[in-house]
Amino acid sequence: MSEEKVDRKDTGKIDLGTVQNSRRKFLKGAGAGALMLGGTSVMTASASGASDTNCKTPGCDYDVVVIGGGFAGVTAARDSRENGYKTLLLEARNRFGGRTFSSEFEGHKVELGGTWIHNSQPFVWAEKERYDLDVIETPGAVPDSMIAVINGQLKQLTEAEVYAVSEAFNAFVADGRVIIERPYELLHVKGKALAADKMTAKDRLDQLDLTPLQYSLMDSLIGGMAHNTSDQVSYLEILRWCMLPGGIFPMWMDAITRFKLKDGTIGLIDKMLEDGKPDVRMSTPVKSVEDLGERVRVTTSRGESIISASVIVAMPMNVLPSVQFTPALDPKLVAAAQERHTGQGFKIFIKVKGKLGKVFASDKAEAPLSLLFTYSESDDHTLLCGFGNDPKKLDVYDDDAVQAEVSKFFPGAKVQSSFSYDWQLDPYAKGTYCSYKPGWIEKYYAHFQQDRGRILFGQGDHGEGWRGFIDGAIGAGTKAAQRAKKLLG
Repeated sequence: MSEEKVDRKDTGKIDLGTVQNSRRKFLKGAGAGALMLGGTSVMTASASGASDTNCKTPGCDYDVVVIGGGFAGVTAARDSRENGYKTLLLEARNRFGGRTFSSEFEGHKVELGGTWIHNSQPFVWAEKERYDLDVIETPGAVPDSMIAVINGQLKQLTEAEVYAVSEAFNAFVADGRVIIERPYELLHVKGKALAADKMTAKDRLDQLDLTPLQYSLMDSLIGGMAHNTSDQVSYLEILRWCMLPGGIFPMWMDAITRFKLKDGTIGLIDKMLEDGKPDVRMSTPVKSVEDLGERVRVTTSRGESIISASVIVAMPMNVLPSVQFTPALDPKLVAAAQERHTGQGFKIFIKVKGKLGKVFASDKAEAPLSLLFTYSESDDHTLLCGFGNDPKKLDVYDDDAVQAEVSKFFPGAKVQSSFSYDWQLDPYAKGTYCSYKPGWIEKYYAHFQQDRGRILFGQGDHGEGWRGFIDGAIGAGTKAAQRAKKLLG
């Protein structure tokens, strides 16, 4: 199978004026992978840098086929190619990045999906160093002021109140080093971990003696981690988020919202693809994967059959049932996908007239917009980044509704435009970043990332450490490529 080499760079940009006039139509189309934005890597359905590589496995088109072009899949494809295997990367959308999505809005580089990285995240930081990539800071992650809506009243936090929020965080994670002795071995203290997994994060909050301010702030921060409300996410899961950067409030803030890649997540994706040079095909959804014993048949939605010595599945967990597997998927994987992880919220960018400064604002987790902070600054406007946990509570395409939410935090502020992406409508995501629901560790954990014959699983939603983050996806792809090497020899 010969592949044609093409340029990965997109030179076209969408007229954002048109987008603002028809955002609902745009977002629905973009959710199906139909549109590309400036700054996002683009390839045609067939592209390559490795077509002259011989397949090591007789009777196969490829040694390794990777399904899914997010960070997990791109990593697995690059590493497999560097391990000497003829490798094909299949991506259903017409872009790479998965649930990361670099774009431009009102002159700013924005990330519609996964964004932040940190030196406590070993896999992604190693890639940043490997390719000598620069990072920039998110102003609102180290704010000059913190604002909270408490019982409907807007409040500017004093230094003492900010300290009180830090103390509430400390109380929430007080048992963290007993429950999670080793953040990369979640079940090292199995009994305590499983007990914490049965609790919701709200259960833990309710155990603590917190003031209304402390409770509200912690509840909204937990909502941001779960991309859902605190009664829908496991206490163990949120504790994992907190303990990975050391269980210290400022370090935790740095780890999840401070540093972003200067050239966007797509800058790293491009470097990895250019480095590994796997064969790639975009706009190529997979219909079925069949383990034949000594090889695997992958059938695309267009009916093409590809024979490989191994397959690495790097698709989001919620999407797995859309592909027919033979032998059939573990029923537990199907059940988890149908139940869906907690990531069901939204992210929105809002351009506000004037300079608001470096601010971090919060409301209760059930509010239409629960978190809002400065993403970047300009001379005549501020770009805010907001998170909400229920898309039904805020129509992100309704200018008046967005204005009303911003006015709760910044009375008198004028919204000039806004921009979002509906990951729930994206058939190749069906949700945002992954956190686990209560009881999932006991029900499903042993079934995640379990290879079946020549079908290997390397999904960023699962595994130890920073799963659900860019770092976790890179780690999952790295380990899947290692297992493919062991399988193929």
